[in-house]
Amino acid sequence: MKKALLYLGIAALFLSACAKTSNPGPNAAAKRYLEAWIQVNHPDAKKTPLGAYILEETVGTGEAPGAVTDNASVRVSCTISTLAGNISYTTDKVLAKQLGTYSETGYYGPVTWRRDKKALMAGLEEQVASMRCGGTRKVVIPGWLMGADAKTGEAILYDTAQEYLDKVSGSTPAIYTIKLEEVIPDIVKWEADSIDRYVARVFPGTTVRDTLKYSYYYKRTGEPSSDKAFANDTTIYINYIGRRLDGVVFDTNIADTAKYYGIYSASRSYAPAKITWYSKDGSYSDITMTASGSSSSSKPIDGFAFALDQMHPHEKGSAIFHSGWGYGSSSPSSSIPAYSPLCFDFEIVDKP
Repeated sequence: MKKALLYLGIAALFLSACAKTSNPGPNAAAKRYLEAWIQVNHPDAKKTPLGAYILEETVGTGEAPGAVTDNASVRVSCTISTLAGNISYTTDKVLAKQLGTYSETGYYGPVTWRRDKKALMAGLEEQVASMRCGGTRKVVIPGWLMGADAKTGEAILYDTAQEYLDKVSGSTPAIYTIKLEEVIPDIVKWEADSIDRYVARVFPGTTVRDTLKYSYYYKRTGEPSSDKAFANDTTIYINYIGRRLDGVVFDTNIADTAKYYGIYSASRSYAPAKITWYSKDGSYSDITMTASGSSSSSKPIDGFAFALDQMHPHEKGSAIFHSGWGYGSSSPSSSIPAYSPLCFDFEIVDKP
């Protein structure tokens, strides 16, 4: 009965708003519905300058993000739900387990939101820009504040709330619960520092002087059978293990390793991968890989290929590199969040 009255109340408010307002913009109806939902469910919500609604907030006492500068980023914990309360995304491991969506190899913990270069949607940027570290905010963000350019993927940014309403076709509003964990003035340096700490722990005595390129380490862990470089257009075979810097293994072509780390799949073929070297006019970025059981080849990420280019017959080694050598701002799977430094262990083996 209470739910029926609630929906009748929203409908009445919605119809009343329709009668009083004539707005030809693309979000007129959605705006009226959202206002009605807020009035019924959270009449005390605080409306932000761009038109989001803060439902609850615990104000932080730590550092404030400040103005957007080159490489400016933040680390946040975040849960997203519909207005009906259905959770579609969370970085919280405990909550994921409660929801039954937990994955052993999935990443749970703070994620990086880059703020420069129009990387962060207007609705999210407005929130983190006005928070402090340690603070948590539960906010309804309308779809028209989450627009991105279809070609570039850049956030659509305007100066006024009305411009968003008039010019950005919005999707369904969502409730974001955001905790601001850390302010990162320079994401490139932040990744480099994370890698340096990892390498110092895993390979004692290694320092930044051992890098091959900026924030790229290759450490030989097993001697080669020959120091002869691989010939152009040759074919070699490798085993590999990919892991995040927290130690979680997200990929391998070794069956026993996959079973040990709980990522084994009976539908996958586990065997050395075929690597085709580049021609005399090429470089490591032209290396291709064909997984066992596959009929097609693909180019591995640059950090993976560059490591192979350092290796010799039967050598073992580990490559650790920043996300610019990997997946950058994208998240290719639930195991690898954006801006993730990665580690790959390699062994060059005989043809199976």
